[in-house]
Amino acid sequence: IKKITLNNNIDENLNQEIHASLKQFYNFNILSINSMEIISILDQFNMISSYKIKKEYPSTIKVEIKETNILAYYIDNNQKTFLGENGKKIKNEKLIIDDFPLIVGNVDIEKFLELKSKLINNGFNLNDFETFYFFKSKRWDLYYKNTQTLVKLPNDDLDISISLFKNIIQNSDVKNIKIIDLRIKNRITLL
Repeated sequence: IKKITLNNNIDENLNQEIHASLKQFYNFNILSINSMEIISILDQFNMISSYKIKKEYPSTIKVEIKETNILAYYIDNNQKTFLGENGKKIKNEKLIIDDFPLIVGNVDIEKFLELKSKLINNGFNLNDFETFYFFKSKRWDLYYKNTQTLVKLPNDDLDISISLFKNIIQNSDVKNIKIIDLRIKNRITLL
């Protein structure tokens, strides 16, 4: 291999780091390189969402890389940790972006991705919320930025509750409402 090209839209420092880790394949016969070896290296970079590897004979490997989107952040061992759309934890001191929502509590990534999907399906963006509170009971509270309202969701029937929340904020005057409690089935409490 004489040349490895990375086609991507990622940060230049990350690009250089990836390129440096792939340098070990230079001067090897392209036929002897197993794509799984390259995949195992790329999988170590949590900022990568997806990639395609293409061998171009006689001596070039092209790697197309897509960077993951940051969804939110949380504090893990006194360190700001970002959560990528790929479900991976990203501990990167170079990211100094503060417009992501905060997740408070013991973060269950799978549960958060499930909540994200349900919010998006109901027409919300994650940035509509300032804070996501996750409780040991596997329940969420959300702090909605637009109306500065705390929304208490139940464990079950999240889709129904989120849809109900959307209807409340679209069809009601919620300026004076600070808490929307949807935890009890068939009951809405507005405070």
